[in-house]
Amino acid sequence: MTFPEGFSGHGMKYAASKILAHQATRDFLGKNNPHYNLTTFHPTFVLGYSLIQKTPESIDGINGLFWKSLFSKKPMVPQGGWVHVLDIADAHVKSLEASTESGTEFLLSGPNLSWDDAVKFIKNIYPRLGCKLEPPFEKGWVVDVTKANQVLKLKWRSQETVIQDVINQQLAFLEEGSQL
Repeated sequence: MTFPEGFSGHGMKYAASKILAHQATRDFLGKNNPHYNLTTFHPTFVLGYSLIQKTPESIDGINGLFWKSLFSKKPMVPQGGWVHVLDIADAHVKSLEASTESGTEFLLSGPNLSWDDAVKFIKNIYPRLGCKLEPPFEKGWVVDVTKANQVLKLKWRSQETVIQDVINQQLAFLEEGSQL
């Protein structure tokens, strides 16, 4: 396949890699019938405190796109498709305790929050941040996490917690850097 250059092409390549990995997993299960249970997780955009980020400049991935979005007119991350990184970790642990068949798949996404509400929250909690996002915003995703709720009994962190964890970490790094 050929992909466009730039940001949109990178996003398409990433999405294609996820689709191909899913197909390869389904093929593997069908051909090999392993003696163990294989469970897959399909999270939406994973945000939250990063254990690998060491400087304000090293913010990357979805956290980086979220942060850059705050200083743009339009967001780079769709609304309604965010999940806290610790909720993903919880899902992994709880899947070990759950009784599931091999090949079980879980969609993982936190409670829906519109960009309208996110921007109001950000501007209220972080007024000096200088968030430039302004409506109207494109409609977001609706993700059905019923199976994850029923089987894994997850307690999703709020979208406000997701937002605060990304912003607070970045602000702490920026504050550290200004003291040097």
